[in-house]
Amino acid sequence: MSNRTPERAVEELEVRVISDHEWRVGDLQTDEQSPEKVLGYIEQRGAAFEVLNMAAPHRHFMFDRLESAIASFATVRSF
Repeated sequence: MSNRTPERAVEELEVRVISDHEWRVGDLQTDEQSPEKVLGYIEQRGAAFEVLNMAAPHRHFMFDRLESAIASFATVRSF
C-alpha cells in the first residue's frame, strides 16, 4: 500500500445521501467492497457543512456550501 494519495477529480467522487443532513463521499474508481471506497463524510450543522476526511480523521473542516465540502475530497482540480 502506498502512502501517496491517488489523484482524484471532483467528477470521480460519488456522493450518497445517508440522511437529510448527512452524506458519504466515495471514490467512483474503487470497488464497492473495498474499505478504501469511503473517503469520508459530510454533515450539515446549521448553515455550515462539516467534513470528516478519512485521510485526516482527527481534523474536521467546515465549509459554507455543500459543493465546496464535496470538492474538498478532490486531489486535483478540473477546469
